[in-house]
Amino acid sequence: AQLRAEITAYFPIPKSTSKKKRAEMQNGYIMHTKKPDTDNIAKSILDALNGLAYYDDSQVCELGVCKMYSDEPRAEITIKEL
Repeated sequence: AQLRAEITAYFPIPKSTSKKKRAEMQNGYIMHTKKPDTDNIAKSILDALNGLAYYDDSQVCELGVCKMYSDEPRAEITIKEL
């Protein structure tokens, strides 16, 4: 099967952030521009899903990766068949 993976990685907001800047981070106006890089996030997650969500990550033909801030750090992954 040919697959599309969409990954959104949410990182913690630094404690020293001002209220105004925190709100902008929470609303997606300021995105995460620090390490790790999006390509490293994608590789780690796609490798981890090998044999679980699909036979092999080589099936992923399309990929979207986004880095955001959140009070609830997490990764959200959507996989769709093309």
